[in-house]
Amino acid sequence: MVQPLPPADRRTSDLHKLFYPDSVAIVGASPEVTGDRFPFFQALLKSGYQGQLYPVNPNYAEICGYRTFPSLSQIPGPVDLAIITLRAQNVPPIISGCVQKGVRFAVIFSSGFSESGNKVLEEEVQDLARQGPTRLIGPNCIGPYCPESGLSFVMEERPKEWGNVGYVSQSGGHSITYKTLAKSRGIQFDKILSIGNQCDLSLQEVLRYYAQDPKIEVICAYVEQAKSGQEFSQALREVARQKPLIIWKGGSTEPGARAALSHTGALASYSPVWQKSISQLGVISVDDLEEMADATFACLSISPPRGRRVGIVVAGGGSSVEMTDICARAGLEIPLLAEETQRKIAPLVPQANTSLKNPVDLGFFGFFPKVYSQAIRQASLDPNIDCLMLYQITEYFAQFNAEFDWVEAISREMAKIRQEAHKPLVTIIPPLEQENLDFIGRRQALIQNLRQDRIPVFPTVKRAAKVLYRLHQYGRFLIQGS
Repeated sequence: MVQPLPPADRRTSDLHKLFYPDSVAIVGASPEVTGDRFPFFQALLKSGYQGQLYPVNPNYAEICGYRTFPSLSQIPGPVDLAIITLRAQNVPPIISGCVQKGVRFAVIFSSGFSESGNKVLEEEVQDLARQGPTRLIGPNCIGPYCPESGLSFVMEERPKEWGNVGYVSQSGGHSITYKTLAKSRGIQFDKILSIGNQCDLSLQEVLRYYAQDPKIEVICAYVEQAKSGQEFSQALREVARQKPLIIWKGGSTEPGARAALSHTGALASYSPVWQKSISQLGVISVDDLEEMADATFACLSISPPRGRRVGIVVAGGGSSVEMTDICARAGLEIPLLAEETQRKIAPLVPQANTSLKNPVDLGFFGFFPKVYSQAIRQASLDPNIDCLMLYQITEYFAQFNAEFDWVEAISREMAKIRQEAHKPLVTIIPPLEQENLDFIGRRQALIQNLRQDRIPVFPTVKRAAKVLYRLHQYGRFLIQGS
């Protein structure tokens, strides 16, 4: 008989075996990958999980060549992680079995609990789990993803390498979507956890675990409800002092809060108080998945700007005005360059249709990579500048010289600048061309090259300006805390 753990011991339990289990039981495993059961068993086979794998289903003798057990109790060895794919009404006896077996963690994939108004059923599984060591993840979630251990909730082969980002989400769909989106942005994950309704394991516990994990450099979270508000706030402050913490708050409007209630049973707050308080805790707050990816890549690639003074280098007067307006509205400053800097840039361009003050408008000469890079170098050395924002309309290169290998030339010059410039640098490459697939492919090749050199690339000035301002605010939080 497994002895119950005191509440304090349950809350301080190590989460290592949640992401690195030696054994996994899939309760409700099926040879079919269709229907209402998520194919966790097949996903673990596909990803090459190397631990002990136990399908549990009394209706089958074997599944995919694995011996199948009628119940958890008949599994011969210990079970670190159980993933439960049964309907909600069938979950309580399985949780009892987990407690009796001494299962460390149980992921409840099933929906039909508090998010559907069935709080009684959710409280029942909570009470059952508290009788032993079993920690519950969910319900209404898809659980952990850890490429190092082979844990996966998607049907894909185990990646050859993994990243340095930790992500926790109350939405299973956002867990998969952000994983997919981030990969195309040059972001790779070390760990992801879909946590659902948080009936037991809480967001703050996962965030604190990520903060202590040396493999994780940046932490992201999708949050609909913050349980134990004061404890949650304290956890955010503690975590943000250790690593960049990026949070997307779902249900931040009144209609969104209603949607969150039916999604995860979250009594989400749509009050402006959230935005005000979250920034004071050092959190980098974003409004959607795209902004989360923007902030994540930037945190991995550049340091927070020491100030709000941005130097703009662009080819085009209209674009320079647009960028100045957007940066100012985002809370950034656009100071004049020092006269010495202007004198050094002046020989690079003629006086007609150019400007050296800031923004640095190079006119037509901004489409010569060496001229462009020299202007950036000089701007980066200016004492009035804390960070740099660059703007490249790649479509013009093809128009001016169809034979010019602009992808290779720009990539080479920008790689040099990245090594030489000692200030945060971002670049904007607007996706103007949407039909010429050959050109789009070359533009994307340039973007990938820049990202490989850890240069953040954005499709719009607004997104770039938001990131620079948010990173500056995070840097101020770190300085004030020290």
